[in-house]
Amino acid sequence: MELYPHHLASWPRSTVEAAIRRRAQTAYLGDGIVLARVLGRHKMFLRSTDRGFACHVMLDGFWEIWLTQHLARCVKPGMTVVDVGANFGYFTLLMGDAVGETGRVIAVEPNPDTEALLQQTVLLNGHQSRTRIVPHALGARAGRAWLYAPDGEPKNATLVGSTGLKGGRTVEVSTVTLDAVALEHPRIDLVKIDAEGGELDIVAGMRLLIARDHPAIVLEFNAARYDDPRGFLDELLAGYGTARELSLDGTILPLDAASVLDKAPRQDRILLFG
Repeated sequence: MELYPHHLASWPRSTVEAAIRRRAQTAYLGDGIVLARVLGRHKMFLRSTDRGFACHVMLDGFWEIWLTQHLARCVKPGMTVVDVGANFGYFTLLMGDAVGETGRVIAVEPNPDTEALLQQTVLLNGHQSRTRIVPHALGARAGRAWLYAPDGEPKNATLVGSTGLKGGRTVEVSTVTLDAVALEHPRIDLVKIDAEGGELDIVAGMRLLIARDHPAIVLEFNAARYDDPRGFLDELLAGYGTARELSLDGTILPLDAASVLDKAPRQDRILLFG
């Protein structure tokens, strides 16, 4: 029996985790490339040097199960959704399965090395007709920027102000706005954003999209990364009125702004708008 989004959405967390782990497999292909079965049915190319994400997915077959199950519940056939910070394509595959042949996934991944494997993963799973890969960084405007990827942690790649940073690789990338990307699609239903501090500029570059479609936003929010976290949160609340938080146990909680805005824990929080 294969696992589908409706299983991920409806089964208890412990059942989903056990079912995916039973189906997890890996094969080393050489040259540092690993092929892994994830989510119980999809095939994904990974880098064997990736210590922060690939190691977990190779052994468990899943990543951030609370967010996995939430997206499986929210994304429906026919939707158009955006995966900002697609990395190697875990959530791109999940949402591509959920939107089906009539839907569309826009996967944004600026790291050239990671994006190359993402392209191969999409092709291997037969999702090329429903997936558009945007090989740029999202920002407040179109231009150029430096992307720094820490060694062994490509999922933590972030835009920086200069080259020469130690402990990783810095490459020049182009930047575009999500508004510009969205113009090519009649409607965007959901945007998932995981950009390691780039969220402010990404939201600044999607104001027209928010006004046009009012898409659901699944946002990784870390107050310690922002100079003015309250201003950023207030800007989002001005457009959406209210927000909720997805806890690590999968419970959806009312927004506790004081807790979310506390910089001391330096903690990533998943906020839900719309």
